[in-house]
Amino acid sequence: MTQNRLNSRPDLPRGVRRYTPDDLPVMTDIFNESALGGTSSPVLRAFSLKEMTFFVDCFVKEGDPIYVLERAGEVVAWLIVNRFCWGAQACRLTGEVSIYVRNDHIGSGVGIRLGQAAVVLAKRYGFETLVAWIIEHNEASKRGVQGLGATQWGRFPGIARFADTRADVVLYGLHLTPSDTAPTPLSAPAQTEEASLA
Repeated sequence: MTQNRLNSRPDLPRGVRRYTPDDLPVMTDIFNESALGGTSSPVLRAFSLKEMTFFVDCFVKEGDPIYVLERAGEVVAWLIVNRFCWGAQACRLTGEVSIYVRNDHIGSGVGIRLGQAAVVLAKRYGFETLVAWIIEHNEASKRGVQGLGATQWGRFPGIARFADTRADVVLYGLHLTPSDTAPTPLSAPAQTEEASLA
């Protein structure tokens, strides 16, 4: 793994905490902003609160970390690190990260903070590798993962379709060195919920 100041911190960034069911309505709103915002999300319709609850519960049952980021007492972004969607057994030590940021906080550094949190959580949950799927023209997300040291590992040309427009999907990845990863089971909860660092 390429070590840099963004991916080498041991603690969660300030304001990042494990989600609670009370967060689900605002998590749903943030998710839907992304889904309805045009062509940066693979989801093309809004989710109901019931659908989001089911979606999140599936990850909770798998023991995957779901965390939110608060600013001024409001949840403004959230993330999931789940097991890689292909090759669930052979790739069981690869985490797939998804980050959702409220529209009025895009470009404020929130995405980078959650990217840092994803690296910390991946190590705590025993993952050896992190990957992220990104729509090709989502420059903010690409800059964010590149800032954490991730590099492009693959491209799937024209597989995303938005009305009459097609877009490539790119896969970014980041190896976590064995000495960096925690020897805890994937389903083990993180022990420290709040970070002391800004």
